Amino acid sequence: MDTQFLHENRLTQEKWPQTFFEFKLENMMLSKFMGTGPDNIIQINKDLTGKEVGDRLTFQLELPLSNAGQGDDGTLESNEESMNFYNFQLQIHERSNAVRSAGKMSDKRTKVDIRRQATGALGRWAAEQEDNDLVYALSGLGNQNTYAGEDTSDIKTVNEHAPSANRILYGGQTVAGVAQWQASDSALTNANATNGALTDYLFGTQVISIAKRKAQLASPKFRPININGKSYYVMFIHPFQTASLRAETGALGWSAIQSAANVRGINNPLLTKSGSGKDRMFDGAVGVWDDVILFEYDRIQTRVAGEVFDNGDTLNANVTDGTYAVARALLCGCQAGVIGFGQMWKRYEKDFDYNRKPGTAIDALYGVSKTRFNDPGALQDANNEQEDFAVMCVDTIIVND
Repeated sequence: MDTQFLHENRLTQEKWPQTFFEFKLENMMLSKFMGTGPDNIIQINKDLTGKEVGDRLTFQLELPLSNAGQGDDGTLESNEESMNFYNFQLQIHERSNAVRSAGKMSDKRTKVDIRRQATGALGRWAAEQEDNDLVYALSGLGNQNTYAGEDTSDIKTVNEHAPSANRILYGGQTVAGVAQWQASDSALTNANATNGALTDYLFGTQVISIAKRKAQLASPKFRPININGKSYYVMFIHPFQTASLRAETGALGWSAIQSAANVRGINNPLLTKSGSGKDRMFDGAVGVWDDVILFEYDRIQTRVAGEVFDNGDTLNANVTDGTYAVARALLCGCQAGVIGFGQMWKRYEKDFDYNRKPGTAIDALYGVSKTRFNDPGALQDANNEQEDFAVMCVDTIIVND
């Protein structure tokens, strides 16, 4: 007699959308910015998911060619340009979670299929954790919203690196578009503000343009994303930063320019894309300013008085919880962040207590980080970390209204 597994047998595997990895990506906001190639905001590496051993992955960070080349009747032979690559190492760690039924009576009281519901719940949980990890990493924080070096989390999937000195801005602008900057978050006070108010440090169009210029003039330059032959950076902003942007006044403010010149609806090829990969990257964007595409993201991190983003830089008492906060926006180029897997998300099932209480678990081995380039040419022996490669943090005041 043939061995047979009926549909209701607990060994029968349900078909998920391709794989659990794909199921998880469908529930991630940042998945639209991810891909295996170097031309993505977040680069994925799965090299350790097979039989290879190890807990570190090395990413190649691409630098553009810079020589002028040859002119009329020029000689290429012996004048070839040397390609240059920076590198970055990422360490992977384990992350897991599980749920199980309380017992037969609990299952009897409801039509909820615990095992089936657990699959979806754990998939959404995995997506949420990876989204959080990526925002923490790009913001220069550690797991569970700790500051870099605090080391208070048992979870280690984020390779934490506080923002390097030339990759962060503290300050903002007035509603009329006058920008000013300070040297730290702790210096964002009423006393230091030009008009004596924290509302001198809001998010706006001047902030976007200044951050973009810093990215363009960085060494190495942030590589923009190419869309239909045009180059763009991507910036993630807090919902209250969006509110400040839309409240700008004057003929050159956001609202005035968008009203007069913004391409709307199906005529805008950036904001109505559909499909996969870059084709759907820009669906849901707030808008475009100075070739920076803005995305509102509610996971953007905030701090209030007495709290810190970076060790030793405590926010001033003026930043009153419930009225004000500091939000850390993120301007990104290609390879701003990386995620590497040693094992993709995997599902397990087990029955407890004489097979009466079903349970479901998932786990993965992975790590996430912002990229911070190592220069093997300048420091071949030490290979020391240099500046953040392609993410600019921008700390501005938000008003809770």
